[in-house]
Amino acid sequence: MDRDPLIEGLAGLAAEPPDRLLDRIAARWTRADSAAGEVFVAFTDRGVAYVRRDGPGVADAFRERFGRPLLAAEHLPDGLLTALRTGDSAGLEVDLSGSTGFQADVLRAARTIPRGEVRPYAWVARLVGRPRAVRAVGTALATNPVPLVVPCHRVTRSDGTLGQYIFGDRTKADLLAMERAAGA
Repeated sequence: MDRDPLIEGLAGLAAEPPDRLLDRIAARWTRADSAAGEVFVAFTDRGVAYVRRDGPGVADAFRERFGRPLLAAEHLPDGLLTALRTGDSAGLEVDLSGSTGFQADVLRAARTIPRGEVRPYAWVARLVGRPRAVRAVGTALATNPVPLVVPCHRVTRSDGTLGQYIFGDRTKADLLAMERAAGA
């Protein structure tokens, strides 16, 4: 068989992919125990991107929302288990790239609420510079891709009632009670 100089030349151009290229394309996933029960967690090279109660269809919901394939995690981001179990996510990177600018602003604001404390939706709206967008803040928190990591359970209604939560109203009350009991 004759050697084709063009094929040989092209083969010589091949290069190894850059480190972590796959992590820029795919997300890693794991299951973990949390203060809200077992959760499915997906993270990208930018940080934790998705936290939901584990169950049928959760991986498909991630793929539909983010358009990334999932690979099993070989290691967990530093601080992930602490964040999921105690609500302390200081230092844990979060990937909000799938959020709109307003949603990301709301989620970053919610992340500043200290453990064991609550703030009303109106406080978050003022903090993000949109004091009349209280309902929009509620919508942004209702679609929080990373509850527990971004503690939207710490945001309540102005009348002092808890409001709704992605993991259920009872879980919201339980998380707040746990944080208060732990002395924040």
